[in-house]
Amino acid sequence: MRVEIDTGIVVGAIANGVARFLGIPFAAAPVGTLRFRLPQRMSRWTGDRATIETAPAPPQDKTVGVGVRGATRIAEDCLYLNVFAPTGITGPRPVFVWIYGGGYLHGDGADPLFDGSNLARSQDLVVVTFNYRLGLWGFAPLIDRNVGLADQIAALEWVGRNVSAFGGDPNNVTLAGESSGAMSVCNLLAAPSARGLFHRAIAQSGAANNVASRAQADETAAVAREGLGVDPNEADTARILQAQHATIQRLRPAHHANPLRPHVDDDLLPIDPLTAAPASAHVPLIIGINRDEFRLYIRSSLALADDSLTAHIERRLTQLNVDDVATTAHRIIQHYRARPPDARNPNAALLADIETELRFRDPMLRYALARGRNTWMYQFDWTSPALRGWLGAAHAIEIPFVFGNFELAPIAKFVGVGPAATALSDQMMSMWAHFARHGRPPPFWRPFTADDRSHVRLNREITCERIDEDANVRLWDSILQR
Repeated sequence: MRVEIDTGIVVGAIANGVARFLGIPFAAAPVGTLRFRLPQRMSRWTGDRATIETAPAPPQDKTVGVGVRGATRIAEDCLYLNVFAPTGITGPRPVFVWIYGGGYLHGDGADPLFDGSNLARSQDLVVVTFNYRLGLWGFAPLIDRNVGLADQIAALEWVGRNVSAFGGDPNNVTLAGESSGAMSVCNLLAAPSARGLFHRAIAQSGAANNVASRAQADETAAVAREGLGVDPNEADTARILQAQHATIQRLRPAHHANPLRPHVDDDLLPIDPLTAAPASAHVPLIIGINRDEFRLYIRSSLALADDSLTAHIERRLTQLNVDDVATTAHRIIQHYRARPPDARNPNAALLADIETELRFRDPMLRYALARGRNTWMYQFDWTSPALRGWLGAAHAIEIPFVFGNFELAPIAKFVGVGPAATALSDQMMSMWAHFARHGRPPPFWRPFTADDRSHVRLNREITCERIDEDANVRLWDSILQR
């Protein structure tokens, strides 16, 4: 299938009613003098350009995830996107643009986990996935600032210029992402140069809480330069990855986070996205978490004595400036001990539950409350069968349900398959598409407000209820004074 875009003609392949265009460049190759620079417009090419194979992933260390790496290699020439468009003419379709997660260190827009074919075909959407620069290339101001964020904006600009050629509606774009992809969605809601490039937003397991200050970003760049030992433009990819690892190890304790992340820069991200939340509330937003997010990061075999658990909780409460840390920590432990314990490792399960609340639910609630309107919340409760059920509804488990992708063995092993999984996936794809098409979820899903803190719970049954019915939420409301 041949399509003409603003930089030339691309040729994709059609399979099962979906035209797939893989590896379309949306910006000039960020190499040479453009290596650590803001993305630049792609020059026009002559002749037909085949777009039937995935492009390289951004440079990154090897990692094990729930998906299967779509790219066969990494390269600094990585600014490519993928388009999945239903065949046939039904008029302009809503556009669904996906930002992958990975902590700003890992990820690949061509991961089969994010293959948009099933979502595009079943919901009559045009689906777009893309790469953006990671780590030191994208989120340390070695030369320009917030380069990875600028890559995301450049991809959205490409969508605005070109998606109509694939049957998409540039005036109806939904921006969605998971984990750091969801954080990116919240960042772009606060970015003036992204205004008008998307019209609905979905943030899965991430909010507006992981942004550095300008001073922190400058410190990160200084430490990285020291670790490189040479001009950044003279270092090879392997040396940059080594310096990246050393920078993270040195600064993570002081920053209480991965130091390689977006930062407030007075330009692309002029103010903190949480502060900007009320001004961007005209954009409808779905935001949610998985019930057991942090189980993905805690081994069922973790040895955690009672005193170590208490010390961890007290340290976290101190970071949050909670009064009477010892008494509050005792209260938290007593609250969680009153529930039926996880027989495999009660202390590890308790730790995971607490970190789920602090790292995921609390930032989500604060962001939703700051917006004040036009927000719908969910909690995903489907339990993973992996590790004999230890993972529960862990981080990232909802992604295959959004894309309808269960056929790959690693995905099936992680999420489970069968009629109930298929039914939940069909419902989620329909709900997400309804939101993309109409700017609101189906009517049974009540909006989240300060007076009616409702969310939808997604499992074998889908229900809408108040989050105040959850005893954990009531506990943390009282401690964190939400």
